[in-house]
Parts: sequence; structure tokens; C-alpha cells
Amino acid sequence: MKWVEATRPAVFVLTSGSRSGTSRSRVQASRDLARELGATPTELFGRHLDREVYDWILAGDAAPFLRLADELAESFVARDIGRVVTDSWQLYNVVHDLWRLTVEVAAGAAGARLGRAVEVLDYPVLPPSMVIPQPGPERLRLDLSQAEVARKLALARAFPEIGDDVTELLALGAEAVLARETLHDLRPFRELAPRPGETPLYEQFGEARVASGLYGSVLRWRHVEPIVMALMGVTA
Repeated sequence: MKWVEATRPAVFVLTSGSRSGTSRSRVQASRDLARELGATPTELFGRHLDREVYDWILAGDAAPFLRLADELAESFVARDIGRVVTDSWQLYNVVHDLWRLTVEVAAGAAGARLGRAVEVLDYPVLPPSMVIPQPGPERLRLDLSQAEVARKLALARAFPEIGDDVTELLALGAEAVLARETLHDLRPFRELAPRPGETPLYEQFGEARVASGLYGSVLRWRHVEPIVMALMGVTA
């Protein structure tokens, strides 16, 4: 909240964020909240349903992500962007992880066209204590006052479609995390890929959703890896 209000960034969002897989109410709430904080929703804001992106991943199809990287690069150039902040790779949400790589590809392409580097930083979507891969070196830290934390909570609760995310964090004992906003240098991919025998959190969540009947199959690292390799081939 504090960083967004201070920076007033252009905001790009890949999916609708729908937990049912079909609703767009969450992305509309995100758009309204971005505007409330002084940010600008862009032409790419919740364009794709989560189910659509999951289908790409299940098929091991890197082409949509490469096209998105091209589109992002064009937008970065048109906006003369110097810094991009994206989701951290946390093995928590497969779309977050692949979006992080897509943004990195886009920033590299934009930098080549602009003749200067486009810096990429990431932010931990979940507190580091709740995930296995840890963020890279801290580049920026903003500590919020009690009044600012209270306002952040009030803003989230004003948008029930996304306020549930904050409620879940609070239930996990992460209230202190809301009082600190950090940005980090990217860690190299060799430090982020699942180690042998390590099960990404998104596989565990997928198993639970398949068991409940919400999804028909589980997204596994084996589905994700070909897309990662294709994106990394562009950045190499």
C-alpha cells in the first residue's frame, strides 16, 4: 500500500485471480483498489481466466507466455519504464512464478530496445517464513506505522473479493508482515528450482482442489519446467 501510493505505478495483472476459475469479481476489485491507491491499471489487467492459464501450463505451452513477454516489452518501451516490480518466485502459486519469469524476459527485451537496462525487483507475495525459496537481497524497505497498517486492513476489507487474502494471512499469524513492505533483487534461477524430492506448495494445493472437485488434474513441476526452460532460453 505505502509503496504503491508513493510510486503510483502502472499495474499489469495476468489473470482474474478467480478461486472458482470463472469469476471476474476479484480482478474488478483489484482494479478499483489500484485506482484508489493512485496506480494505473493497464491494458493487460486480468485479461485471462485462471483456468485458461492453467490449460497452457498443463499442455506445457510456452507460446502464450512468450507472446505476453513481447506485449509487456512493447508497453514498457512505450511508457519508458525504468523499473519493474513483480511477484517473487515462491513455489506457492505457479502463475506467480511464471509471471515473474515472463516479466524478466519482457524487461530484457524492453531494455534492448531502449538502449538501457530496465531494472527488475520482486516482492514476496507470501511471508518468507511460509515458503521454501527465500527472496534475494533486500533493496527497499518501508515500515508502516500502526495507523498505516490499520488503513491497509481497512482498505482490504472494503473490497471483500480480495480482503479474504488478508484474512488468511492474519489467521496464519502474519500480522507483523503487513507492517513491512520490501522489494528484493532477483535470485538466480538455479537457486529457485525445486530440489529433488521437494514438492512445490502449488502441487499440494492442487491435490486438495482436485479432491474437492474444483479441478480435474494437478499442475506439477513437470508441466511447468518446459515453459520455464523456454522463457530462460530467451533470457540467456
